[in-house]
Amino acid sequence: MSYSLFPMLNAGRAAGRHFHKGGAGSNYLCLPEEPQWKNHTTGNPSVGLLYGVEYRTHNVHDVLLSAVNNAGSNQFHGQPTPCAVCYVPRRSASVMIPASTSCPAGWTREYGGYLMSEDSTSQPWRMSASYVCIDEAPEVAVGGVQHQSGFYFVRVYCGSLPCSKYRHGWEATCVVCTK
Repeated sequence: MSYSLFPMLNAGRAAGRHFHKGGAGSNYLCLPEEPQWKNHTTGNPSVGLLYGVEYRTHNVHDVLLSAVNNAGSNQFHGQPTPCAVCYVPRRSASVMIPASTSCPAGWTREYGGYLMSEDSTSQPWRMSASYVCIDEAPEVAVGGVQHQSGFYFVRVYCGSLPCSKYRHGWEATCVVCTK
């Protein structure tokens, strides 16, 4: 991974709930490449579930993502998603702003891209995953393709949102800002 701008606290794999199963948290996690373990038990079927996350761009959306990374390839669909948790020295606040490509005055833009979350066909009674801002020049992790969980582009639907400002059916942008 090429997250060299800031000191990394953790780098690894994005993880979250299975796209067709309940029993998980509502947010995505960044798991380390080298997990650490404690004790293990067997026989208890009542557990929470955690799966690796893949890009679910269905290839038609790959054109929205820059091919700067991923060794020049523009194929992201079905590929495992890497992640990083970074520390930005001398900045005490971080915010993800959806439907925006710029930061407020006095804030620093760390990166921007597209808003992603789980698929709209997920069962509505199950816990929803968090919205995340995926860099416009994403990377892919090596191996582990299983289609258990995925990041899907988020499209905006106007109506309650004013159609004069929010473009119906367009993929939402996002930006991550620090101060």
